[in-house]
Amino acid sequence: MILPGWPGRENRLRRQFEAAAKAALPGPLRDYYAAGFPDLAAAADTQEMVAIDLETDGLDLAASAILEAGIVPASTASVAASHARRIRFRPPEALHASSVVIHRITDDALTDALPEGEALARLLPLLSGKVLIAHFAEIEAGFLDAACRRAFGAPFVAPFICTMQLENRWFPRSRAADGLRLGKLRAAYGLPAYTAHDGLTDALACAELLMAQIAHHGCEKLTLSDLLRR
Repeated sequence: MILPGWPGRENRLRRQFEAAAKAALPGPLRDYYAAGFPDLAAAADTQEMVAIDLETDGLDLAASAILEAGIVPASTASVAASHARRIRFRPPEALHASSVVIHRITDDALTDALPEGEALARLLPLLSGKVLIAHFAEIEAGFLDAACRRAFGAPFVAPFICTMQLENRWFPRSRAADGLRLGKLRAAYGLPAYTAHDGLTDALACAELLMAQIAHHGCEKLTLSDLLRR
């Protein structure tokens, strides 16, 4: 349903979601869309969300593989760490040595990883019907879209909250070149330092950062739409 009076970006996203749902064949991706589009006019503090971080073997959406997805259920006020999940993807080719140095996921660690389609089939039910939280969400949105197109022949569309973009939007200021990195922003809010480039830890770190951002901005009457990536 298109909501009259809503800003164009939300209605465009909803139309993209509905078009992708029609294009999805029976299977995990259609089931994901069947859960429906979140109510973006709802109060943000009443909604269940999911923080997600992907570790990949490069930054080329078409050529690089997803290696790991870390997923942490969250809200604007809490993190359900006991329900966090890590899903490993089996890449189609040998890992690039230059990327292994960053994500530290080795061939041995991927022994029990799942082929891309099977990994997505486990991941998508965890995301269905939810707004997703990511830091620099273009990575997660782009890689999930490319993977779903390869595995299921249809796009992946989801509403994302991008904590990097939200920081710039709510608290614009001059920063160092790396001032918007996840670890730097967490430190600025007094949050503890975590080991970077681990899907599960980065998803948790992102969910906690969102809570800190909302606490500093003020959460009164915030809707999901107020938080969405633009």
